[in-house]
Amino acid sequence: MKNPKPNSCRECPRNRQEVERIDILLTHDMRSTILFLMAGIFGGALIFAAISVYMFHDVDQDKLGHWNEAYIGLCAESVLFTLVIGGGVALLTVLGRRLLHLSGEFPRAMLGFLLGVGVTLSQYPWDYAVRRRLPKLSETSLYLYLILAIVFCTIVIVRDQVRQAKLSEAPATSSTIDTSA
Repeated sequence: MKNPKPNSCRECPRNRQEVERIDILLTHDMRSTILFLMAGIFGGALIFAAISVYMFHDVDQDKLGHWNEAYIGLCAESVLFTLVIGGGVALLTVLGRRLLHLSGEFPRAMLGFLLGVGVTLSQYPWDYAVRRRLPKLSETSLYLYLILAIVFCTIVIVRDQVRQAKLSEAPATSSTIDTSA
């Protein structure tokens, strides 16, 4: 009797090994945290881009009066912003988990979402202040902001995992009161 064909690509021995390698790096809960982080960044960036263009008219001089083009340009920048920060945080978080031997503890997905919104919310004031005070350093400050945002998000996510590891190791306290005195 022949071996039956696998039902899906995941059941093939070679593909199963590849899936297991990927699952070791980014577990399901880790992927959801990074995806929520990216959703927070992207969703916040789209909202703040609309506010920046349509309410504040904060666009380049050549885009004045062409609000939709300016918004589309900011949307494209939002995609890149999301991918750069999300990818950097995912990479550094995996390295941090390996370094600290955090295999069973997972970051909370809502924490990732709130971090993403916070990163986006703080980026516009950062950019605006630098463009007004130090216009020659505006490009450099954006690169610095990307690096700081990646490092900050990674630290918060890994710290949350360490705290969860400590909570899971703590012995359960008994709620009964000893009255045998």
